[in-house]
Amino acid sequence: MTTIEGLKPLTSAQYDDARERALERVAKRIGDKPTRKKFQRELAPLWTVLDIIALVVFIPALLVSSVHIITHMGALANESYQIGVGAGTIISRDAYVAIHQWFMIPLAEGSMILFMVLFGLNRHGWRRWVYLALAIVALVFVTVANWQSGIGALESILAPIFTIGIGLKLEHLIIQMLKRRSEVDSNYLNAVGIWEAATHDATSHPDYMPMFRQEVWAALAKKNKEFVDASRGFKYMAIDREMARDRWAYEPALPIEDYQPEVIQPVEEVKPQPVVIPFGSTAQNWDESASMPILMSANGHGIGETN
Repeated sequence: MTTIEGLKPLTSAQYDDARERALERVAKRIGDKPTRKKFQRELAPLWTVLDIIALVVFIPALLVSSVHIITHMGALANESYQIGVGAGTIISRDAYVAIHQWFMIPLAEGSMILFMVLFGLNRHGWRRWVYLALAIVALVFVTVANWQSGIGALESILAPIFTIGIGLKLEHLIIQMLKRRSEVDSNYLNAVGIWEAATHDATSHPDYMPMFRQEVWAALAKKNKEFVDASRGFKYMAIDREMARDRWAYEPALPIEDYQPEVIQPVEEVKPQPVVIPFGSTAQNWDESASMPILMSANGHGIGETN
């Protein structure tokens, strides 16, 4: 039966060679720095034929809604314009009205979609509800601006409703695109972190220790051919024994007062005691049975003992 005591240990040179072979294998596996392109999966396109139809409806609805906003803001800006008095920048009436007309379109329509996207991306926290409130404010403005454009009720509400409905679909596509990008970024950053750590110190690579164990056992099996087909548990015991030889050197040193040499107490010699023998007896003057080993017989009594 083979035991761990019968396994010949590795020499320091053989142990270091096993470590070097493991480091070389890890270096080959590390390879070049990973690129983000390698983590981009081949997924189905987000845009489908249905989205193209939705885009065809969205563009006219956005244009009609924008015209209503231009008309509404033009009337309000014209009424609120006042000529500046004194020094400073003076804005003309035309510039004042045009700025309100054109820049309120992205401010309302664009911000509504933006805040809905931010609402969908933030699943926790108070910011999620702030984004929802801002999206509702933009939605109310678009609806009111179209309602007060002077056209009939149905005609004025139809464009913003379609714009909002298709805008929600657009918001969903944007969220899915950002999630895919976030997954690629996460996988890429994890791979780069492992590569940087392994490049700096190959022993930190997750494959280093398994490879090191393989190389140590390969060296042991080469030196002890009768243990080649040993069980898995025996291999771990043998490898741990090899690694334990160097493990103590990396542990913190003990204080000097803890180093107490082992003192072997001398065994006190037992001298035979004199026995008083009656005059005329042929027995010896010393008790020889004190140093005589006791031999046990089959019945448990010592040979030479008296019952």
